[in-house]
Amino acid sequence: PLAKIINSSLIDLPTPSNISAWWNFGSLLATCLVLQILTGLF
Repeated sequence: PLAKIINSSLIDLPTPSNISAWWNFGSLLATCLVLQILTGLF
């Protein structure tokens, strides 16, 4: 379903080993922030 698509496209991406989990976490947070600003939920 939808959660598996999101997981495979955002979380399980092949990333270089020098990018830490905090980088991934921060980019997901930034995406959520932009989404909130664009939709007016902020």
